[in-house]
Amino acid sequence: MNQEKTPTVYLVDSENVNDVWIRLVTNMEAQDEILVFYTEKSPHMSYEKVIELTQLSDRPIQWIKCVEGSNALDFQLVTELGARVATEPGHAFVIVSNDNGFDAAVKYWTQRDKDVRRMKSAECRQLSRKYAEPAKSAAEQSLADTAILQPEDDTAEQTFSYQADIEQLSRSIQMSKLTLFHDAFVCMFDQEIGDEIYYYMKEHKEELAGLSENYLPKRKARLKNYFQMALAHAGGDTSGTDDVMEIYNHIDEPKKNLQKLNVEAVKKFGQEQGSSYYKVLKKHVKIMSKL
Repeated sequence: MNQEKTPTVYLVDSENVNDVWIRLVTNMEAQDEILVFYTEKSPHMSYEKVIELTQLSDRPIQWIKCVEGSNALDFQLVTELGARVATEPGHAFVIVSNDNGFDAAVKYWTQRDKDVRRMKSAECRQLSRKYAEPAKSAAEQSLADTAILQPEDDTAEQTFSYQADIEQLSRSIQMSKLTLFHDAFVCMFDQEIGDEIYYYMKEHKEELAGLSENYLPKRKARLKNYFQMALAHAGGDTSGTDDVMEIYNHIDEPKKNLQKLNVEAVKKFGQEQGSSYYKVLKKHVKIMSKL
């Protein structure tokens, strides 16, 4: 007899994981639900992502606009989690966020025998790869499932999901500067993922050495590649990259003239778009000054 799958409620911290949570949509079961918590600070979606969601419009996604303030979204998400656990005790609950601050709430509920956990953005990427792979035979699937249970293989799988990021960043940062790679990935993801990639790169120096050939000789090209990558990870519109970099390159010591960056970006793109570009520049300007 087939055991009925437990319905799962995904609570998405959109300020933290950008739009990577969309990859959950195609993998969710009919009885599952996604709650997307958002504010004006949540990264804007690209047209491609909007189209993707429109094509999946039959999926149960609930959009919850949050009151803004310091950690306001987090408090509202946890409040909703508590209400749902009380009214739907037979459900499983997954907080989709890279913020380990939610782990206290997860621990609270698991100690009370509730099915609550946190999912990082890396796991969303793994899900999309899993479902994109060709169908396996029963024997192959059994071996794959067994491998997933092994901690060392799981680490290798997570690391693989960042290979493209390492390769793209090697165009802007010399492979010998692992600390700068680390700082850049912390800015793009979070401390935990930045540490994970750093230790992987440190352990696989010889295998990654060939990426040194990617390094762009011209600084302006390195800056553009880096900013475009940072912007993409923040869920921003990369179409204005050239214009933003023109502003950046014409300002003396951008790190010390952040206000001027903001003024020029708003003047060029308007308040909303200009501010979104400035937000990314401000976060990454220290890294960019070292490229």
